[in-house]
Amino acid sequence: MLQTSEDFKAAIVGSPRYIQLYALVDISDPDRKIFPVESSGEAPWSKSEQLYNYELDPPDRYVTLEPGRAVLDKTFDLYPDSYDVPGEVGFASDTLSGPGGLFPRPQPWITMRFSGVRILQAVSLFFSSDPADGVPRDFTVEVMVGDQVFHREEVVGNSKAELAVKGFTVHTPDTVRLTVSRWSLPGRRLRMVEFVIGYLERWGPDMLASFTATLQGSFDALSLPYGSVTLAMDNADRRFEPRRKDSLFQSIEERQGIELFIGCKLSRGIEKVRLGIFYQAGDGWKTSANELTMRWYLVDIIGLIANRTFIVPEELPTTLEGWIRALAAQLGEAFEPRYHVDPAYANKPVTANSREDVTGKKCGDILRWACQATGTWPRARQEDGALTAEPLWNQGSKITLDNLNTYPTMKANRSLAVLIFQLADGEGTEYSVSGNSTNSEETVTIINPFIHTPAQALEAARLILSQYGGNQIELTGRGNPSCEIGDVDTVWLDESNAAAARRMMQTFQFQGGVMRDCRSTLLQADGSYLWEEFAIMEEEDGTFTAPEGVTDFRLVLSDGGQGGSRGHDGYVHGSGLLPGQGVASGYGDPGLDGNGGRVWFGTIKLNPGERVRYHRGRGGAASDTAGVPGAEGEHSTFGAYSSANGGLYPGGYTDIANGNTFCRTGVEKPLPGTGDGGKGGRGGDPGEGYWQQLFWPDGRPRGWDFIVTEPPGPGHPGVAGASGFIMITWQKPEKK
Repeated sequence: MLQTSEDFKAAIVGSPRYIQLYALVDISDPDRKIFPVESSGEAPWSKSEQLYNYELDPPDRYVTLEPGRAVLDKTFDLYPDSYDVPGEVGFASDTLSGPGGLFPRPQPWITMRFSGVRILQAVSLFFSSDPADGVPRDFTVEVMVGDQVFHREEVVGNSKAELAVKGFTVHTPDTVRLTVSRWSLPGRRLRMVEFVIGYLERWGPDMLASFTATLQGSFDALSLPYGSVTLAMDNADRRFEPRRKDSLFQSIEERQGIELFIGCKLSRGIEKVRLGIFYQAGDGWKTSANELTMRWYLVDIIGLIANRTFIVPEELPTTLEGWIRALAAQLGEAFEPRYHVDPAYANKPVTANSREDVTGKKCGDILRWACQATGTWPRARQEDGALTAEPLWNQGSKITLDNLNTYPTMKANRSLAVLIFQLADGEGTEYSVSGNSTNSEETVTIINPFIHTPAQALEAARLILSQYGGNQIELTGRGNPSCEIGDVDTVWLDESNAAAARRMMQTFQFQGGVMRDCRSTLLQADGSYLWEEFAIMEEEDGTFTAPEGVTDFRLVLSDGGQGGSRGHDGYVHGSGLLPGQGVASGYGDPGLDGNGGRVWFGTIKLNPGERVRYHRGRGGAASDTAGVPGAEGEHSTFGAYSSANGGLYPGGYTDIANGNTFCRTGVEKPLPGTGDGGKGGRGGDPGEGYWQQLFWPDGRPRGWDFIVTEPPGPGHPGVAGASGFIMITWQKPEKK
């Protein structure tokens, strides 16, 4: 799940909520290579390398010797002696503008040198949008091939912080120079945050006519679904027009990225969450002479490489990271760093017997095979669009019925009878692994040049079979862009029950400017080959007998849940500056929610047939006093193991092996054996009353008295915590 602020988490499930869509469109040659920036001179704190990092926010404010920038009231921070500060700084010239904003000669200039650009039809300039920094009034842009200028454009009287110089066509350029002669403010430096060799445009809600995104993944690496986006954008000015020779259309080609964001309005502004970076694939656009919009079909980086023929490098990679890097590089030098591999898996060996084994293969197949051989799964990372291989995780969001259009739909997940591996051992040996259901008619044969031994096949089978059996949960709701494919989400089905499942597909769509009817599919599989068999202890005290043929077990223990506390009493009393002026009444504050119990889990060894005594900890009692937490639950024990050594999980503990969620906080009707904490009681009802004026016997007023006509209600009791849980799982013995 993507990291967001607490305000965002509250606002995205709030009612009402305000959602907006944003896109950052980059129409520049994906093969371009930018060289170090040259300039007339930089300020000591300037970071010219940030002119091509696609960070468009204005620089942080620091004190400098410029008019109005030495205010020591915390509006501007102080530079350290080294001038090395974090965050976005951008370029700042070493010369200051004079009276009227005119720069003395020689005027400040910035030169961008580059290679790999086939055609250039626009240059995008982004200056600081901070009013304290100013913008260039008069400047010149020159586009060159070698030392020869092929396009020169003078801009006079500019007032924009973001603009594009376009309407020209230069083939194979290698240099663009910006020279500024006049600034909008006197005594200011030339400040710039981005210098794009191409066309970079920000599309807001007003420019996007329609939008639908589908994000999906496959955790077993048997198939390779990928994310896709369909959007329509405003093209009233015909800047994207195939029939016009001077339009930007000649610059549009495959592999150009569009960054998509969904923003949620908070009290402090808009917080944006990135959906990813999506690219044109083949003929990814459509327009017509009578339409004012242009439609685009885009795919993520996996969709971009899936059907490409793998160009075998001179030296074959030998690790997972090596293969993922080689796959990203298939899209060009600029894409080579756009990958991520979990550090714990990066150096896992992935080897082919010969070049012939990977020659003529699709990049998508190479990606699946490398993930199968290492127990990882492939995805386009949402936060930066990188090609990613990593293991599964067990974190996600809480989904309540309030944010769903309808009650969740459940359907059976697919089952598998047998997996057949044809090992790359030089002899074509077949190795079969039993599936999760002997009644299934489905079998899968895997021919993977990276799987050479039965041990490697078994590791791949464990990940594959963990995605079979059980159920799929289908949801339709308001959508949460911070949820990622691969998250383990908890769906609160009612006041007592919750189901945990892994997110495998989600859609986002805007209708009439509103994000709604967003679909998602969650996988609640129970076919894990490694931990397929499990038992949950139903008794408070009892004995577990280890089955024959098994010595390794996974044990999960939890305390009983903490009780909730009583709610505060309602209230009623007189209010106002003077007696007789007003009445204040209201509900009491709710009581404190009880925490879920501590959870301990780990792998243990038992002898076949060994009998182990266990005790399931009782839940904690609710507190009768408002503001005083309820009692903690008892520890659970299993032989020598105790939940006292575990930790707290504020969002609840999810075990994907059986789809259950335990140890949640503040459950209204906690069920025995879940370790759920009890909910705090509701606050008491408000009272009623009025002011009554008092008089002396002679009729003179002598004051006021507040009369209570309806006493405020007492706080409602909290709920006791549920008893703890004990679950033990083990590997299904192999048939001999």
